[in-house]
Amino acid sequence: MRARIARWLRTDGGFWLAFGALNALLFLPLYLLNRDAGPVPAGTERTLAGVDLLRRLFVWREGYDVFRLSLEFTLLAALAVFVSRVRGRLYRTLFLLLYLFALAYYIYEAATLTIYNVEPVFYNQVHLYGKGLPFLLRHLHLPPLIYIGGAIGLILGVAALAFLVWSLLDDRRLAGLSIWSRWGVGVATAFLLLNAAAYGAGLANPHRVVSSLAAKVRENVAASVTLRASASRIDDPAIRAAYDYGGRRLVERPDIYLIFVESYGSVLYKRPDYRILYTQLLDELEDQLAADGWRAATALSSSPTWGGGSWFAYTSTLFGLRVDNQPEYLALFAKYQGEEYPDLGRYLKSQGYDYNWLTSIATELSEGEWLQYRRFYGAEHWYRHRDLNYTGAEYSWGPAPPDQYALNYVREAIRQRTDDPFLLFFITQISHYPWTDLPPVVDDWRTLNQLQAQTSEVVDPDVMSHDVRRRNYMRAIDYELRFLVDAIRSEDEDAIFVLIGDHQPPRVSRRDDGWETPVHIISRDPRLLDQFVAAGFTPGLAVDDLEPDLRHEGFYSLFMRALLARYGERNVALPVYLPDGVIQPVPVAQH
Repeated sequence: MRARIARWLRTDGGFWLAFGALNALLFLPLYLLNRDAGPVPAGTERTLAGVDLLRRLFVWREGYDVFRLSLEFTLLAALAVFVSRVRGRLYRTLFLLLYLFALAYYIYEAATLTIYNVEPVFYNQVHLYGKGLPFLLRHLHLPPLIYIGGAIGLILGVAALAFLVWSLLDDRRLAGLSIWSRWGVGVATAFLLLNAAAYGAGLANPHRVVSSLAAKVRENVAASVTLRASASRIDDPAIRAAYDYGGRRLVERPDIYLIFVESYGSVLYKRPDYRILYTQLLDELEDQLAADGWRAATALSSSPTWGGGSWFAYTSTLFGLRVDNQPEYLALFAKYQGEEYPDLGRYLKSQGYDYNWLTSIATELSEGEWLQYRRFYGAEHWYRHRDLNYTGAEYSWGPAPPDQYALNYVREAIRQRTDDPFLLFFITQISHYPWTDLPPVVDDWRTLNQLQAQTSEVVDPDVMSHDVRRRNYMRAIDYELRFLVDAIRSEDEDAIFVLIGDHQPPRVSRRDDGWETPVHIISRDPRLLDQFVAAGFTPGLAVDDLEPDLRHEGFYSLFMRALLARYGERNVALPVYLPDGVIQPVPVAQH
């Protein structure tokens, strides 16, 4: 028996084990990154039988698993099986290099689909990761041993893959394959070629049972060419015509807080356990607001980004222009260094508002970079970590002071500096992934500015169980909303608070949860809120209909219309609401 097993491993067994391991490894990254995304939403299950079962087994499957076939990998292996003359060191080396490229691409595809919920586009991700990855590594402050260990791990990984490839393509093993193994390879090859003939470019889709690297790369390159052509096509005259509010004046000027709540997504409505906790929290907070005369109107808005890329969300909102990829963002960023974009902040500045921006994370940019951001967004006063006079414990991404401290400190600083009405932009930090440590909400925010130990042990999010990660996310949102309501209730003046999510939370939401985020307009002025209710918002902090009523790029024109209707001059035509923002020109295909 042992001799038979050993003989089998030297031929058929060794071949199929190496083949199965190498093939499955290509699909493993996408499976691992999505294995704990949560259950399939209720109502999508159905009994599979007959044609549906065959389709799921051999054509298309929702979700991700490793039981799929790579077209190119299988065909190259089949070539070595049936054509003995190609076997040899050169073929094995080329096979290994092509396999490493394929594995790198599948890892890249998995990361892009999982983190941002978008298809891989080289031209976008090169710009996105090229600057973002070094920033991320600087932020993590990893010790040198981590990088050394990573390099060693990479070398060992490549060596293990080389061993599997050499084992798969071993000449003696291939020569000794049984007729049944050869038939198996032949049937698999025929199955792959039929799929390629039937579906062609469709094999780029990660849900296909047969996957083609060539189709993926071809689709990626085509999308990159299109994006490159469109990224620089900024229709400045159309933007200035759409947002020409110069002839409309505000008679009353309440303070305005535009606060993006990090990772505040509609997943809170779409999972039963989240929905119960979340709606209970909203009911409690709405009662607290009402006790002090505050009212709210709420809608869901489709964000231009998913799971990350907050700057796409708030730039689209402030500019009234959909910005959903890094090349377009960088083109805007470059163009409006010398020119002023007619955004929400600049209009309010023209009406006598003091425009403030708060960035609380400890990681600092260079002075030149800060200046570029100030020119782009137009803020007059930019409060950074160094301006917050904070010496207490720091938390979450950045790291950063507690959001409760940062917001209240800057609000007080603005009022000490000026009596003018102000616009304050802030994106919270505590609800930023990984949600491993949270500060308390305190009665007096000043008490947070003390040297103190962290409130709990920080746990590596990558080894944290999914259930713990989901609970921590809910705790982070609970923190953000509680402190924000506390800040609103402590507001002495009539003011407008806009609380808006930037994108869905990574790791605890899935693609089926959609792109929507809550938007709350909170004010003591019922006539202002009536403007939003008339536009489709729901009175209160919660919504019942989970279909989005708004897009982030449509917020600017909607907000201006509501603001001018309530606080503008009478007998002046209201601006047009542009639900999709300003539509940019589509590039003409090149032939």
